[in-house]
Amino acid sequence: MAKTETFEFNGYTATVITPDNPNGKWVWKTEFLYAFDQAEQALLERGYTRVYYCVSDKYGSYNAVRLMHAFHKHLVKNYPLCEKPVLFGFSRGGLYAFNYALFYPEYVEKVYLDAPVLDMKTWPPKGSGEYAQMLEEYGLNDEAFLGWKGNPIDNLPEYFSLGIPTLVVAGGADEVVPFPQNSGKLIDFCKKQGIALEYYVKPECMHHPHSLEDVTPIVAFVEKE
Repeated sequence: MAKTETFEFNGYTATVITPDNPNGKWVWKTEFLYAFDQAEQALLERGYTRVYYCVSDKYGSYNAVRLMHAFHKHLVKNYPLCEKPVLFGFSRGGLYAFNYALFYPEYVEKVYLDAPVLDMKTWPPKGSGEYAQMLEEYGLNDEAFLGWKGNPIDNLPEYFSLGIPTLVVAGGADEVVPFPQNSGKLIDFCKKQGIALEYYVKPECMHHPHSLEDVTPIVAFVEKE
């Protein structure tokens, strides 16, 4: 039976789920550890350790990325894990996964983005508490945010120049994180640039459910050498 450990690191809660048959490889889900986790369950059975570090409400900020990196180094020093995880970025977790890979590509094996937030000008909704929280985290105001170029969608050329294998799954009818300005823009960029990208668009699907009904392609992406 898998072993679940929960502990504090630098003031934030971490969870490590170790399988019975650990192979040293790991999946780091950047938000919503147990949500739509069929692929992670399948990978756990194959020997992958599951990891989560709860630096929520930081929207993939520079501070969040630094906290993640310190945790990453702690993890590989204290657990029998390989240096490079596969990042799973679901919804706002896409901000963390994308930015972590952008800043620390040498520490990332692959990235799986599922209905990811890639442009915060489309989410969180302006006027919401999350929007105010996001501005504060990034040290911005409404006016500065209009011209700000720090969204993942602004950094696609740099990200894809790193050569990190990337998988995208998204709903074409996403009502929370609009597909055209987020996943759709990333997919179109790759098509225009001739960049290899594995992606699955569910045309009628909204923001939920995440993942795929049959998670075989996700598991295959993770396991592919």
